[in-house]
Amino acid sequence: MPTMPEVEAHRKRAAKPTSLRQQLTLAALLTTFLAVLLSAGALLTYEFTLYREAGVADMRAQADLIARSTAAAMETGNAEAVRENLDTLWQQPRIQAAAVYGADGALLASLTGPSGQVPARIAPDARAWGPSFSGSTLEMTQGIERDGRRLGMLYLKAEHGVWDRVADFAWIVLAVSAVSLATAFYLFVHLQRRITAPLERMTEVARDVIGSHNWALRAPATHYKDVGVLVDAFNRMLSECETRTSELEREMVTRRSVEHELRQADRHKDEFLATLAHELRNPLSPMTSAVALLQMPAASPEARDKALGVLERQLKHMVRLINDLLDASRVATGKLSLNLETVDIGELLSAAVLGAQDLARQQGLHLSLHPAAEPLYVNGDTVRLTQVFANLLSNACRYTPQGGRVDIQLKADADEIAIAVADTGIGVAPGMQERIFEMFEQADKTLQRGNAGLGVGLTLSRQIIQLHQGTLSMQSAGLNQGSCFTVRLPRARGFGFASAPTALAAPASQPTTRSLRILVADDNVDLAESFAAILSASGHRVSVEHDGDAAVHHAREHLPDIALLDIGMPKLDGYQVARQLRADPATQGICLVAITGWGQAADREAARQAGFDHHILKPVSPEELVRVLAAVHTDFEASRPGDLTAQ
Repeated sequence: MPTMPEVEAHRKRAAKPTSLRQQLTLAALLTTFLAVLLSAGALLTYEFTLYREAGVADMRAQADLIARSTAAAMETGNAEAVRENLDTLWQQPRIQAAAVYGADGALLASLTGPSGQVPARIAPDARAWGPSFSGSTLEMTQGIERDGRRLGMLYLKAEHGVWDRVADFAWIVLAVSAVSLATAFYLFVHLQRRITAPLERMTEVARDVIGSHNWALRAPATHYKDVGVLVDAFNRMLSECETRTSELEREMVTRRSVEHELRQADRHKDEFLATLAHELRNPLSPMTSAVALLQMPAASPEARDKALGVLERQLKHMVRLINDLLDASRVATGKLSLNLETVDIGELLSAAVLGAQDLARQQGLHLSLHPAAEPLYVNGDTVRLTQVFANLLSNACRYTPQGGRVDIQLKADADEIAIAVADTGIGVAPGMQERIFEMFEQADKTLQRGNAGLGVGLTLSRQIIQLHQGTLSMQSAGLNQGSCFTVRLPRARGFGFASAPTALAAPASQPTTRSLRILVADDNVDLAESFAAILSASGHRVSVEHDGDAAVHHAREHLPDIALLDIGMPKLDGYQVARQLRADPATQGICLVAITGWGQAADREAARQAGFDHHILKPVSPEELVRVLAAVHTDFEASRPGDLTAQ
């Protein structure tokens, strides 16, 4: 029984791959050899049968001849004649023995060679038999008869020579078969080489493609039609694989890019949420302390004033954060719009520098403006441009160490105005100088950065400047080398180097003041009461409601001059209240002002469709509330806290 290693070795040998050429050659040789072998076997069988039958026929002919010639001698009892007839067989070299027996079975005459023997006696009634083959000899008996009467029996034994003849013929067949196999091998090798060569080249190409992943390789064409069809199909398959592989590679690159962007967006989201939480908690802490101080009965007037100042500053800071978030949403949706007018950029910068002086003093910085020699004008949005320069100055002050400088340089030529804000601060690394203009990106993300904002200021600033057809860029030699942000804006047409704007019209004479009836409707009790307190302090008669249904009933009963309505109220929202008041002839003349936290363009349009005259976005400062109401009602324009005569 074979051992396991032997079985494994046999399996490996059996599984060893062979080439197509080897398999075809082996198949052809085996087929040719089998055909030659079958042909040789058939020929040998035929020759053996034919020669054997010829030997039998020859022996029978000789036996018949001897039997006839001996019959007369046996009838006369002439034994000498019988012996002479047998002697004639010596002329046949294959005869080994011969004998003639009488009717009684006794031996009358015999002829034996060196290897021949004859039976001494046979049965009188024995039948003739043979020819019979035994080894290399052929034996037979032949009856000797005359006129139907049996006179005796003839016995013959001869060497047939069939095997020698078969051996000779076999050598001839083997020689012919060897020549045939050699000729077939030579012809088939040359033929199959021409047929299999394209297949082998195609196999080599397939192996190279698998090894190198180079799908641009192709198998060479061939003039053999059937093989050529296979080669063409193989090349088309490679082309299809190349196309599909290229598409998959491009898709993988795109997917990797998208995954990278998603990971970055997720990281930015986490960083932004953490920054937002930090920036919102920072003002809440001093505001909480200031409120606690105001609630202390023993607090001095100076401490109360200081607490109010803290509340005012931190509240403005929170408003700025919320406005930055809203502006970031407008930038993301492409809805940031401008209210263009002719702006004196020098005056705008002076106001921005004045607003940044307090922060510069707190930081111990020297803030200076280097104005141009003449007024410079741009077509721009005053509010948005002020936002840009306030942001640049705020960043410069926050990121410049104590004792540093912040310089604002204003220059212009015939077509362009350039404003450079340079500082001696911490600078920006070269790899971050473009990234800082991306949303929520900040150069300094360490814990020591303090109140550094949400990382949207520079993004908004560049977007605003681009909407003005200008550019915002920065240069920095590196960390701790300071920074310079440059704003370039197109110079307004129609203003020369020495021209000045038309003087503003003198304010109109103030109308006679009187007390107004104002309805404040908001479900936020604190907000409604604070509005009522501010307006009451301005000398107006103010009523407060906290749901839409009560607001409608109060307006119909008391007919206020102005109604300040929140949008998101219970029972009836602000839109429903406005529609009902506009539908009622008694209340359709009331000035309706929407005060809401919904500030998208669609929200403003919905308010206009509902019948509101004005739309104010929360949070609303007391000064803004008075300014807006003064703009929407001429009788309220002259109303100021402390100088209103109540009626």
